[in-house]
Amino acid sequence: MNADLTLTAYDKQTEYLCKVFVLPTDLLGYARDIASVPGTDPDILGVYPLTEQQAEAIAKKADLPLEIGEYDYCLETIARDERPQVHRA
Repeated sequence: MNADLTLTAYDKQTEYLCKVFVLPTDLLGYARDIASVPGTDPDILGVYPLTEQQAEAIAKKADLPLEIGEYDYCLETIARDERPQVHRA
C-alpha cells in the first residue's frame, strides 16, 4: 500500500474532513516528534490530534498555509488512491 503522511484539517462544527496537506517524506521524523507519536506506531497508522501550536510547527517546517482557529488538525497517514480514474463522456 502506498500512503502519504498528511496534516489533515477537520471542520470544528461538523467534524468533516476539509483539507489534506501531504507532508514531504523528509519531515516524517520531525512531525512524529512534534505529534508525540509513540514508538509502538512506527508507520504512523493512528490519527494524532494536534494542538494549534503543534499544527503550526509542522506547517511552518513544511511551508504550508494553515487557518489556525478555523479547523482542528491531525497528523495521519492516508492511502493514495491509485485506481484508474474513469471519465464519462
